This record gives sequence, C-alpha cells and structure tokens, in this order.
Amino acid sequence: AQGRVLEIGRGEVGLAHLRGGPMVTCYIVTPRARAYGEDFIRATGTRLPFRDRTFDWVVAVDVLEHLQKPRRADLIAEAARVTTAGIVMACPCQGSARAEGNHRRLLIALRGHSNPWLEEHREAGLPFEEEIVAAVPPGWRVASIPNMNRVVWRANRFLVDVAIRPIRSLALLGELLDFGRTYRTVFVIRPAG
Repeated sequence: AQGRVLEIGRGEVGLAHLRGGPMVTCYIVTPRARAYGEDFIRATGTRLPFRDRTFDWVVAVDVLEHLQKPRRADLIAEAARVTTAGIVMACPCQGSARAEGNHRRLLIALRGHSNPWLEEHREAGLPFEEEIVAAVPPGWRVASIPNMNRVVWRANRFLVDVAIRPIRSLALLGELLDFGRTYRTVFVIRPAG
C-alpha cells in the first residue's frame, strides 16, 4: 500500500521490515528491534491514539484471533476511524480450528507443550467470517480472499515447530498446492463509493 500506513499488532517482526519504507506500527509490547523508517507506538488496536483519518491504510495481520469476541468489533471500528482508503486484515477463521487443534495435540505429544499463540487462539476462539463482516461499519464494503491452504499451513508448522527447520521453498510450493480449504482469510475493507 502506498501512502501513510499503520500496522496494528506488529508482533516481534512487523511488516515494516518487509515494506522498506516509512510506516507507523503499534503493539502492546515494545519490540526489541525496529525497521528502517518504522515509527513505533505502544498501543492497543482497540483504542488507537491517533486522530480520525490519520492514515491512508491500516493493516492487521494475525491479530483478530488473539482478541476476545467483543473486542474484535472494537478493533475494526478503530481501524476504520483512523483510515481514509481502507483496512487489510488477515486471520484464521473458525473453519481452521480443527487444523489448529490437531497441530496443538501433535506439539503436546512430541514436545510436551503447545505454542503460546495457539493457546491464545483456543482461549479466544477463532472468529467467524460472518462475525468480521458484521462488524464492518455501515457505508463500508468488504471483500474476503482465501489465503494459505491448510495442507501447506500444517506442513509449514510441522517444519517450523517440530523439525525446527523453516523452509522458504515451501512458500514457492504454495501456489502448486493452492487448493481446498484455506487456513487464513484476508479481508479488504474499504469505504463504499
């Protein structure tokens, strides 16, 4: 996205490292390292410390599934308040709960514990796609785009979490294996008109 961009929930790495340009990021924990051109603000996505329409775009990748259901609509409303062009959100939805549960059980059997983020997903419950669409403010439109096949996701998580071998070539195979149900959905939310 061009223009002024805010990333909500940057985590430990954040998109500023990939974008390579100026970007504002926020998260509830101060990161150890920041990217070139990154302006970090410690904040929660449900109460953003910015004026209305401050940013062209707001991005939140893998954030909604960490929030309890009542807070998800708050985040979407806040993102809509501070943007002019639109919001890009991506998250696993309820249809991926079984795949996550299978992976959690595998990790517990092999390592004796799960990943903390998987436990957060389980505790908060993955959002339903309809829940996200219903939270979009009146006068806005939403497009949902399937992203990352569940088979590819499970293979990648196995390599990273069990074999401890991140393999970038798996991303290249993703296009060949892009069939069936997806793990994550991307939501592009824009003002109508």
